[in-house]
Amino acid sequence: MSRGSIGFLVFFLSLSSCTAQQFGTEFYEGLIKRQEGASAEAAACYTKALNAANPRIAAAAAAELMSLHSAGTELSATTMTLIRQKADGSWAKALDVFTEQGGIDREKLLALLLNGDSRAWDEAVHYVLREWRDGITAEGVPELSLTEAENAAIDGRDAASRSRYQEALIFFRVTIQDSPDLFFRYPDLLTDLGRTFQYTATGREGVDLFLQWENAEFIPEDSEKQVRFRLLFFAARIARQHGEKNIELFEKALPYAREVSPEQVDACIWYILDSSLAQNADSAIRSLETYSSQWRDDAYFSDVLDKLARELVSRRQWEKVYKVFTALRNRPGAAHYAWIIGRVIEAGLFSPDESAPDGKFAQVYMRVAYNAVQGASAIPLYYRSLSAAALGADFLVLPEELPPKAAPPSKPLRRAAPPKIQPAENASDIMQFLLGFFKHNAARYATRYIRAAEKELSPEELRRLADALGSAGQYQESMRLVALYANRSDYRLTRRDLELMYPCPFRELVEQYARKTGIEPSLLFGLIRTESAFDPGIVSRAGAVGLSQLMPATAGEMAARIRRQGGPDYMSGEDSAIDLRDPAVNIHIGAVYLAYLNERMEDPLLALLAYNGGMNRVRRWRGTASRSFGIASAVLSSDLFLETVEYAETRNYGRSVMGAAAMYKILYFFNADT
Repeated sequence: MSRGSIGFLVFFLSLSSCTAQQFGTEFYEGLIKRQEGASAEAAACYTKALNAANPRIAAAAAAELMSLHSAGTELSATTMTLIRQKADGSWAKALDVFTEQGGIDREKLLALLLNGDSRAWDEAVHYVLREWRDGITAEGVPELSLTEAENAAIDGRDAASRSRYQEALIFFRVTIQDSPDLFFRYPDLLTDLGRTFQYTATGREGVDLFLQWENAEFIPEDSEKQVRFRLLFFAARIARQHGEKNIELFEKALPYAREVSPEQVDACIWYILDSSLAQNADSAIRSLETYSSQWRDDAYFSDVLDKLARELVSRRQWEKVYKVFTALRNRPGAAHYAWIIGRVIEAGLFSPDESAPDGKFAQVYMRVAYNAVQGASAIPLYYRSLSAAALGADFLVLPEELPPKAAPPSKPLRRAAPPKIQPAENASDIMQFLLGFFKHNAARYATRYIRAAEKELSPEELRRLADALGSAGQYQESMRLVALYANRSDYRLTRRDLELMYPCPFRELVEQYARKTGIEPSLLFGLIRTESAFDPGIVSRAGAVGLSQLMPATAGEMAARIRRQGGPDYMSGEDSAIDLRDPAVNIHIGAVYLAYLNERMEDPLLALLAYNGGMNRVRRWRGTASRSFGIASAVLSSDLFLETVEYAETRNYGRSVMGAAAMYKILYFFNADT
């Protein structure tokens, strides 16, 4: 080859590389164009992006084009051919249903529509469903022929995917009558039938049918364990829904669950524990003693363990608290019960060993609570902070990156926001694709793509994306990603992980209004993180608005208080409306409200419980708890009172804010004059 030919080849390859890079950029431009309502321009961008060198970008472009096509945008035959080549995931499976002649492959259609979780049916599945129902086939190709039972099964799954269970039941009864074997050939169809019976008023019909099938001999051998698990598991859930005995059925399903997945093992055990607790605490404790060593995900059981603790503490059944602690001794959930035991020993309410000094034994259990907490979740950190204070121990020794990045401990740690992350040349295809959202001003579209890919990513890659999301102001999603890897027992947390988990946007405003109202800035940060995850525009279903989630009526009362004390008039605008989406306004009013509650409740934890549950309600709960303990309300400590609070949401709210506040204090305000 001549030197001129080589030079031309190099030029051509470099031009191709630049073009491929440009095509990658046009995918992100297409997302923005579509959001602006320019569908035709978006389609043009996506079509060019089909030629991107990065296969992840090309596949995403194919999915976006099919989404536009599903909504009515016409695509050329050439583009459709290219889409079929580039698509992956659910769109690849969906397009594979269609033959090259424009018809539909019967077996692939059934596999797509009768397999998989119908609750996760996405746009690709609904596209195939609509195309099939509309009878769109190439000219001269006969329409697909399915049996009445198969049609009914598909219609039943479609209805179930939309939570229209009464409608689903009508269709499923046709399949039950004409072709019950479909439920065994496609076990996910059996799951939908189970949910349908569970959420409709059918009495014992579902239980009787599933137990009849479970005793049948015609279950296919290759799917026997999956089928038997689902039959027993949903028979138990249907019975539970209708108030019938169910624990024995869940226990019978458990051996099959072990052959299906660890998640199903946890689900079975959770139902056994919760159903046992519905009977009485003794039954729940016996179940714990049997099964506590067998589950995998401790966080999955936190709600039922908290509910049991609340019942035992409210009734002052300390021996039973101790039995639960013994059953959980080697699990993270033991921290909660160890703290309770240490506190009631310290208060002279209980001693597991009458010959031992109470103070010494109290510290033994507090030490267990202190050592049991791992990871960075706020609720376990609440017990870590309490036990650290009681033991005079460090709440947390912050792990540093190498080289260390910490500011001198005598000053508040003030970090600049991390720089916007750029894709590295040596990053994987998936990371180049995901980080591209932040490079091309398309960060607000990144979340669904990150969630779809997160199982493929290492902790280091997840942290990099969490950093990018935090820099883009998407704090809740950033914190969620950190939680995916930070709480793993084999992962060593760094300070940067904790900063991502506990970010401090709006810091100047928080510090300013914390000083004005006499509140710890770390406490105000913990409240805002728990209430809104730092989203200024968030509105709850109840109507609470903004960073500190203020109800308009409460905000009005506090705004009037601020005005009377010589502060700004936040109601001076049109219609006297307060702009609670304004961070400065919201943080100021939220801080004043928290200070108001703290003044009346005379305890930061009680003030937080009142912030969530209402001041009068908390006072009523405290009076009831005090009478149960046989002491005056003023004597009952706020931490023991929290364990008796009626609403799980309020209990967890207090723990979450206090645990987060402890973390904010050590990260940003340790030894600070604030």
